[in-house]
Amino acid sequence: MSTCRFMYDNFIPGPQALGVSSARPGMVGLPAAEALGSATCLAAGEHTGDLDQVVVVEIDSVTAGSEVGLATFRWKRQSAGAWEATGVDTSVSLLTLADGVRIKWVPGPGKDFYRGDRWSILATGRQGPQALMDRDRDNAWRATACAGQWIGADLGQARRVRALVLADHNLSDAASLTLRASDIPGDPAWSFAPGDGVVAATPALTRPHLVCFLDATHRYWRLELDDPANPEGLLRASLFYLGDSFAPQRTFRAAYTQGRAATRQLLKGAGGKVAGSSGALAAYYQLEFARLAQADVDGLEAMLCATHAGGEGGLRPLFFTPFESDPGQTLYGLPGAELSRQRAPGGRWNLGLSLQEVVRTDV
Repeated sequence: MSTCRFMYDNFIPGPQALGVSSARPGMVGLPAAEALGSATCLAAGEHTGDLDQVVVVEIDSVTAGSEVGLATFRWKRQSAGAWEATGVDTSVSLLTLADGVRIKWVPGPGKDFYRGDRWSILATGRQGPQALMDRDRDNAWRATACAGQWIGADLGQARRVRALVLADHNLSDAASLTLRASDIPGDPAWSFAPGDGVVAATPALTRPHLVCFLDATHRYWRLELDDPANPEGLLRASLFYLGDSFAPQRTFRAAYTQGRAATRQLLKGAGGKVAGSSGALAAYYQLEFARLAQADVDGLEAMLCATHAGGEGGLRPLFFTPFESDPGQTLYGLPGAELSRQRAPGGRWNLGLSLQEVVRTDV
């Protein structure tokens, strides 16, 4: 049987280390008021920032009057810390703050403002780097086009990359794919010119995830995607992985179990009537590894620790390829909560492992 692979160690430090050729903007939410005045704050626009951001607006003076147009305000992005502008006139017309966020006020009955009235506005990050790194298949990078697109990464230092995964992509059969790498930074780091850098791999198209195994050591990486005839008119993908790949020296036994499990929630009502909801069917595997060396056992236990990091958000799904020769079978999922192992002759171990797919809920 072909070797299996586990991809659980993504070398990309976070969304701040990613760049994309283009991305659709994020949403600007409704202002949450902490105000005594009667004026209503409204927000509009399309957020162009890469990450989720809270914009804080506060009335800083009512000396000239407490009405809209007379009172002034200050504002900041919460990540900035300090106020980014002060003494700005309130207005009934939309005012642009930053990253596409705009606000205005509608006068109310009585006094519009009191000094210290405050509003908080949540603007979600554009559909780019943050979506590719949040481990959620329901969120996706959505480019604004389908030709000449790319995803770039700065790993912080040269790392030995053994696997690339672009999850839940919509690439067509006519797409052209190239993975380039470099150790010479551009500005930003991953933006070396097309044609520069070495070709680390030319991935073959697989679905639902693009999976490519390689062995190359570099710091700066860029996956170039060209699909001008894409029927959706844009490119999208849910997750981007560029990191290590653990392959036990001995793969699982041929008599493995494979199936599908319904994702559902059951509710029992009056009279014992059962109701509930169901989602997508999740693929699962039950595997038995025979006569593993200690190094392989240590590797699988490291995988279990990495996927159960502890604390809130500590569940970190991995990519599992049951057969290296058929990367199209790769699934995104979680291992079971325990690894059962039994001592075998010669200082080796028999080990049992289960895995279940983490499904999309937006389809």
